Amino acid sequence: MLQFKDQFWQSIAEHMQDEDANDPICECYAGGLGELIEEAEELLNLADQKLHVFPFKDVRPCWFRLYTDASIAQVLKLVHRIEKPNKVFTFSQSLHKNIGIIVHKLDMSLIMAGGMGREDVIQQILEHLKSLSQLQKVEAVRPAKRRRLEKPATDDHPQLDMLPNECISLPKLQFPVQHMNQSALATFQKYMQDERKPVVLTGILGHWPAIERWKRTSYWLDHTLNGHRLVPIEIGRSYTDDDWGQTIVPFRTFLNDYILRGNQARTVPAEDMKTGYLAQHDLLKQIPALRSDIATPDYCFLDAPPAESGTPVALAKAKGPANETSHPSMIPAVASSLPSNSNNDDDAGATDLDTDVQTNIWFGPSWTISPLHHDPYHNVLCQVVGKKYVRLYSPQDSTLLLPRQKDEPAPHLSEIQNGRSASDKTSETISAGETIDMSNTSQIDVAAMELSPQEDWDEVYPGISTVPYVECILEAGQALYIPIGWWHYVRSCSVGISVSFWW
Repeated sequence: MLQFKDQFWQSIAEHMQDEDANDPICECYAGGLGELIEEAEELLNLADQKLHVFPFKDVRPCWFRLYTDASIAQVLKLVHRIEKPNKVFTFSQSLHKNIGIIVHKLDMSLIMAGGMGREDVIQQILEHLKSLSQLQKVEAVRPAKRRRLEKPATDDHPQLDMLPNECISLPKLQFPVQHMNQSALATFQKYMQDERKPVVLTGILGHWPAIERWKRTSYWLDHTLNGHRLVPIEIGRSYTDDDWGQTIVPFRTFLNDYILRGNQARTVPAEDMKTGYLAQHDLLKQIPALRSDIATPDYCFLDAPPAESGTPVALAKAKGPANETSHPSMIPAVASSLPSNSNNDDDAGATDLDTDVQTNIWFGPSWTISPLHHDPYHNVLCQVVGKKYVRLYSPQDSTLLLPRQKDEPAPHLSEIQNGRSASDKTSETISAGETIDMSNTSQIDVAAMELSPQEDWDEVYPGISTVPYVECILEAGQALYIPIGWWHYVRSCSVGISVSFWW
């Protein structure tokens, strides 16, 4: 067993040695921490192969546990090597130089396996690294002060620290969604039960620190270890397109390549711009410090009515567990696709959304799109930064909205998969013939209808012009209540950040 000179890392190693006979990892691995550290790379590769079984609900919990522990073991092995005497760098400096590697391993365990069973350990390490990074930053700035470079550029030009806020393609609303301002809980409860329609909620997010903080790039970089933290993003206009896919990148890469470049690409037609979308990801669980910037709306704790009788969600729930995600995924999402800690294989992949509120972040440039789809839960979609256009259709008109087949072929992104290095396992390949349940998604391309309003879309989608809908432009500080089963199409009109609350 490795011994560490640094007390923090020694405490992590000792914690990892604690054994629990009921730990799911025992079903896949029976060795101790010493063997785990020695065989970390091989065991991580084995667990990685098991996690790449599709669908993810078929993955046994022990493989998520092994992936997590093998990732931490790799970190401990690296730190132990760094601790050896170095004439050039101190231990702290050497650790700081390897911070990207360590963060990569820990974040992959959070994204791919939810850090299952070791969430607290991983967050402790990441907080320790953040403290180290801040200390190194202070040390690096001191010589600069002596050269009279007293302030970073963003202090003199605060606008350079702000996310782009230019809006494009703001439509003129024909059928606006009703608004409610600071509605009392009893009033909203009655509205949910009686009206069963979408409504824009105003005056309920003003107390969120995120409304101001999340506009600043420096805030995001500070909370992502100077952009080293990894995030899963979608590449492509829409998950219904053939060239759609997913990859995992450092936050700084996402910020630079897909958010800040927005002002440089206005000459490219919107439909041809390659987008990167941090979509339907529980970033607040991955980076808990962000959680204090928001608050779950009180409305999400009210008793919500069931799906309307005869609608797709009601029929699906009558048959069994509902499709838990509005987006197909080739990466196990931290919250929505992870198995429970239960040893019962029948419970693998289950979530507790029927009793808990699930939170996801949506962060992307203009023209990020969620195609027309419905979800099996009530949703309060809160706009924090930027503006979004949302069009909604009643579940009573589902047949006219041409739902896709349940066995829709899985989308993939061959360019990313073919272009990555052999050791880069940041996106998942789904073999030919695999399918995803896409029955909650419409065949109707509302984005194309927006771009070509003069075309006779009834020839493409028979009767679509007669199907009633409501719409809104959701602005920062506003929220949109989307009742269970309501079809909705969402498009960013600017760089935008939203938080959705499912219950």
